Amino acid sequence: MKCPRCQRPVDHEAASCYSCGYSEVEAAITCGANQVMLNRIHDAAHCLRKQERDELSETLDFLEAKFPQMLFCAYLGTLPAKLKISELGFWLLNHGQVRGAEFARPNENGVLVVMDLNTKQIGISLGYFSETLLTEEDAYRALNAARPNLVNAEYGEAIERIFLKLGKVLDKQGRKLRKLTREQIHATLTGQYKNVLDLPAHLSPGQFLKQPPAPAERLGEHLKTA
Repeated sequence: MKCPRCQRPVDHEAASCYSCGYSEVEAAITCGANQVMLNRIHDAAHCLRKQERDELSETLDFLEAKFPQMLFCAYLGTLPAKLKISELGFWLLNHGQVRGAEFARPNENGVLVVMDLNTKQIGISLGYFSETLLTEEDAYRALNAARPNLVNAEYGEAIERIFLKLGKVLDKQGRKLRKLTREQIHATLTGQYKNVLDLPAHLSPGQFLKQPPAPAERLGEHLKTA
């Protein structure tokens, strides 16, 4: 695993990052210790048109029907200058509650796409269980597949493509798991991801827009939009 802040490797048993000291406690100091309510498509930046939201919702409905144990969600906002989207993704997976999410879809099963309109970057954060099914390489390929849409400011289409790309990986993983015994599946999917820092490195194809960034907002301002 890698630290969400400095991206250096961290042992699974460590309570905090060896290099920078980052931990869930540090994340709570920066972003708050409270729980926040999120929409499945949380557009705090107000950059999606209604048609884009509707089409993206249909895609998430399709994926949730196909993978009933997984939680798919997206956060689009304008982050404060000192907050990395990997840190926000980590915090949201620990402190966010998605409206309408069933008990069978806990945050540890989450696949969260985070877009920052200030830095013009997009990333993927994975819950502990999701990490057993999706690799960093899978996430990079999904992000790169959406680059043409991001360049053209087609944010809804970009996020939709990312989720569909990851859905194909999950489908492939499902076929592999069906060939294993119950004991083999249990050994594969449990006991590997116990630490609160156990999230992948921030994934971003870099700046996908050419216009200058918008002014920064405080985190609380773009989290209070329901």
